Amino acid sequence: MATVKAMHNEAYQDYYLVENKNGVKLALSPFGARALDLIVPVGEKEVDLMVGPKDLAGYHENPYYNATIGPIAGRVAGAQFELDGETFTTEDSQQGNTLHGGLNGYDKQTFDATPFQEEGKAGVMFAYTDPDGAHGFPGTVQVKATYTLSDENVYSFKFEATSDKPTIFNPTNHGYYNLTGSPANTIDEHTLEIRASKVGETNDDITTTGRLLDVAGTKFDFLGGKKIGTTLLDDPFVFDNNQASVLVLTSPDGLISMELTTTEPAVVIYTTRDAEAGLNFKNGVMSQHAAIAIEPQGIPGTEKYPQFGSIRLDPEKPFMAESSFKLHF
Repeated sequence: MATVKAMHNEAYQDYYLVENKNGVKLALSPFGARALDLIVPVGEKEVDLMVGPKDLAGYHENPYYNATIGPIAGRVAGAQFELDGETFTTEDSQQGNTLHGGLNGYDKQTFDATPFQEEGKAGVMFAYTDPDGAHGFPGTVQVKATYTLSDENVYSFKFEATSDKPTIFNPTNHGYYNLTGSPANTIDEHTLEIRASKVGETNDDITTTGRLLDVAGTKFDFLGGKKIGTTLLDDPFVFDNNQASVLVLTSPDGLISMELTTTEPAVVIYTTRDAEAGLNFKNGVMSQHAAIAIEPQGIPGTEKYPQFGSIRLDPEKPFMAESSFKLHF
């Protein structure tokens, strides 16, 4: 049966270790309501699928890694948005835009933690109160981020929120993965399948334009599954149908794969590059193309483009989104 234990060590300080009956291990930290490790047993060895710093100090320096991102994942273009005829100005945290919630988003907050064990699964529910006006967003938002590991080898994260005022809300988990177990190896030989025939067009600053483009015949066409190769990505893929699995990532040797299902309409895929190469992380020094970030969420820019749907959060309608990775090994 899956179990969860409160742990402490010099590297991660206070954290939680979830382990299922098959030997899969998930380490979780209240800082940023983040995952730290996702370890699967393969033969006689353990493989850590998650890429990140060696210790909590490293996460303070590189806070997006494997964290809960919010209140808005991605970029709010021009660091402002309109809601009910009122213009709200948010924090400029990257080139005139608001990236990942601003200068002190959820990735930099310490959440309250409540571990739980239920039949066939265990995990931690993290809670945080985001005060009215923080980052420039209206409303006091009560946030819950629940991370779970089941005995069926499913790793999942669920986000819930309520607000006392109309606001916008579009969180994600910013998980970075390399299925070889070391970021010293590139992800070039990983196979990626994304069941998305559309990708969001982006400007030079990675904000979206409001247009969706066909992936056919472009570098974004992962419909049939293909090796990532040297492709660099920082783009939102819009699912054709999120009622079934929407993405599969497979290790170069074919022994490990992660299969994503989600309630969200899109996923942002980011591949690491020059900016991250050389970082001395756990399990190895980051190579040129060391990790792939898989970020299920509403389509970035939805607050500006109603054709993308809605990320509005009203007091009378709580938010809930859940994503799950089925681990095959």
